Amino acid sequence: MKNTFANGRGAYWVVIAAASLTFTTHAVLGARSMKQPQRTSVRPLAAAPSQASSIDPLLRAAYRDGLYVGKLAVQRGEQRLAPVGRWATQTDRDAFLAGYEQANSEIAEAGSQN
Repeated sequence: MKNTFANGRGAYWVVIAAASLTFTTHAVLGARSMKQPQRTSVRPLAAAPSQASSIDPLLRAAYRDGLYVGKLAVQRGEQRLAPVGRWATQTDRDAFLAGYEQANSEIAEAGSQN
């Protein structure tokens, strides 16, 4: 019995030593990785607005959203005020408003012809 206890105690210390070594290794590697500069392949945000302004307004998501919301508003008989607050930039708000008004005018013309 005394021999089993001694073996268990020896195994305990081996496990403690291995765990300490593992923890120390990970701590050192983590500290090294934090000191290294991070590399990213993402373009800076300054490049995004210049690219977005070159897109045709009729192909913008805001314009297509305006068409869709405008058609729904007319079908439901809702008021014709465009909810431009859905979009953050003024360019997107203008495109949304253009699409919304386009949908309203197309449906109004189709209704007057019938």
